[in-house]
Amino acid sequence: MSLRIIAALLSLFAIAVQAQTTVKGHVVNERGDDVEYVSIGIEEDSVGVISDAQGHFTLTIPAGRKDDLTFTHVSYQTVIIPYTTYANGHELTVTLKDKVIELAEVVVGKKNKSHTLSGKSWIRAGSAGFEGDCKGEIEWGPIFKSKKDYLLTDIMLAINKCEYEECLLSFNCYEVRDKKFVNVLNKPIYKRVTPADNGQQFSVSPAESVVLKGKKKYCVTISVVDIKGKGRLAFPANFKSSYARHKVKGKMKKFPVCPMIIVKGYDVE
Repeated sequence: MSLRIIAALLSLFAIAVQAQTTVKGHVVNERGDDVEYVSIGIEEDSVGVISDAQGHFTLTIPAGRKDDLTFTHVSYQTVIIPYTTYANGHELTVTLKDKVIELAEVVVGKKNKSHTLSGKSWIRAGSAGFEGDCKGEIEWGPIFKSKKDYLLTDIMLAINKCEYEECLLSFNCYEVRDKKFVNVLNKPIYKRVTPADNGQQFSVSPAESVVLKGKKKYCVTISVVDIKGKGRLAFPANFKSSYARHKVKGKMKKFPVCPMIIVKGYDVE
């Protein structure tokens, strides 16, 4: 191959790279505080990223794309940034507004008995999990129906093996309406996992009163939002209907197996 051809190829590659749009920025709330682990991307597309623990992000958008960017977080209102705002290459500061949180008035049943709402008596299907650089893209969990109104109290998960130096799990709960996920949490639930948790089961709880309504369909999901080191995270899996959902694209796929997530709650009068 002649030097002239090589030079031409390098020139074409440089043009292609230059044609890409790199968006850098910082996500804060109305008080100027960093907003961690915000899903950022183009809806219904493969372009997306998640902000880090300090709210910083870098996103590379392919040549020719002029779509709006969507910023979503469980605790804040969704923000849409148009192409004309980020196309100039200047670093963005994106401010998210708080959600208007209406806390439910909850009266727990007199017997105060805890019920297993999902995860009881499932058939084991080996193990499943996440591997590589899996930060923030996919969330996965079981679907179930609530027979009556329950106060969500505990989400339980066992760890078979964590090979990362450390990883941060995010838990979420959605009502499933006509294959659309409607968030029922106002505050994120996080759990840090290390190899010291191998073979252990843990429980997390929402920091708010979350009532799962009777005869409604729900999905409780887990995702990895931050990692240190390389490896994979494995946990027990069962034969049970589940959804895997791409956080940025919003697309989801139904599976016959799922992580063995146990959901518990109290009767609500």
